[in-house]
Amino acid sequence: MTAQNKDFHGLLPSIKEIRAKEFPNLDKLGRVYLDNGATTQVPKSVIDRMYVYRTNHLRGSNHSENSDEAREYQVRYEEAKQKISGFFSASNYYIALTSGATAASNLLGSRFNFEPGDLLLITDMEHNSQVLTARNYAKKAVADVKYIPVRLPDGRLDLDTLRKIAAENKASLHRRRQTGKILLMLAHVSNVTGVINPVKEIREILPDNALIYLDMAQSAGHIPINLDELSVDFAGVSAHKMYGSMGMGALFVKKESDKYLGNEISGGSAVKLVGKVETAYEESPARFEPGTQNLEGVIEWGLVIDFLNKIGMDAIKRHDRAMGEYFLGEILKINGVEVYGPKDFDERIAVITFNIGLSATNYEETARKLNKLGVSVRDGCFCAHLLLPQLLGVSQEEHNSKIKELQDGADFDSLGVKGALRATFAFYNTLKDAEKGIAAIREVAKEA
Repeated sequence: MTAQNKDFHGLLPSIKEIRAKEFPNLDKLGRVYLDNGATTQVPKSVIDRMYVYRTNHLRGSNHSENSDEAREYQVRYEEAKQKISGFFSASNYYIALTSGATAASNLLGSRFNFEPGDLLLITDMEHNSQVLTARNYAKKAVADVKYIPVRLPDGRLDLDTLRKIAAENKASLHRRRQTGKILLMLAHVSNVTGVINPVKEIREILPDNALIYLDMAQSAGHIPINLDELSVDFAGVSAHKMYGSMGMGALFVKKESDKYLGNEISGGSAVKLVGKVETAYEESPARFEPGTQNLEGVIEWGLVIDFLNKIGMDAIKRHDRAMGEYFLGEILKINGVEVYGPKDFDERIAVITFNIGLSATNYEETARKLNKLGVSVRDGCFCAHLLLPQLLGVSQEEHNSKIKELQDGADFDSLGVKGALRATFAFYNTLKDAEKGIAAIREVAKEA
């Protein structure tokens, strides 16, 4: 019996109509697109509305203020930011536009006021962009850096280690009577295992002097998010991973945590007046938005949010789970396929990382084989260089050795760095997509 004949609870009842109307190129081009964790497709109605808007309006810079064009774009800009705030239930936050989640984490890492005695915590499941800039600036300020490991083999965060570090910090604060800050870089959802981190529980574990940056790149557009309830201090998101345009994102700054971010990186429109020595900066969030923003991108993002709200995020979450459960259950039955991360669907989304046979060492070739069969997946390390090697059984010594060889000028392709394949779903994926993907994996597995 095929999946088409089974009773699947949770699937969007109108998925075929939505797909035909809003994402016609998927069927027109015959692609099974399972690379939504990297980027998603934009609804046709949003593209059409943006085309009409752009062909019927003169472009204007909202910083010019007093022309008709400038005022038009300022109104649309404010409307879109209100939609973003409402979508993420972020009434307690400033919203600063960025070019994506990477730019959001870099904005935070470079502006956070690290000082000696502060502590930067990084989980092993973070995307590279959540690791590098914050770590660079923390080390420059002589702040400490510690890592929160994951449990193997499921890849869930080791909360016991977090509790231990939190307890040690509390004791240290009491002895020294210091007020050193803690900043935790926390993925809302892992881009390797799909695990949803228990943000509220983590918030309760951390001491009062701790702040959280939440990377929502993989969760936004898949599950409902209420930032006011999660009460993190900072959060970042990319529009292109939630059906919007590329080069568009945002940093959310909790209003009471705004004081921890400085003005070292700045420019036009983020300042009131500049002299040769002194500068008067704009208030938040304008001080985080130097230069001209991607006004058309944020307007389009607002239209995407209208689209998602019409479907409903609870309905999208149920569809995502139904697709992921079916796909995961079927590929686990295929000989030679190894899946990394939880095998159940409790507190996770449809991000499924796997290898076929020996594809950990030839993942590019395997991805190309799937591509020839019409299936798009991600391959490599997914910018998760702390987590994926652990799931693949690569020792820390071997991993560090390869880094050293690269630093010494070795060719990356000659090192045999292990990787994996990743299938990620969106609400426009159908059971037919899943079946074709499973069939393609089964065919490649026979040759492995």
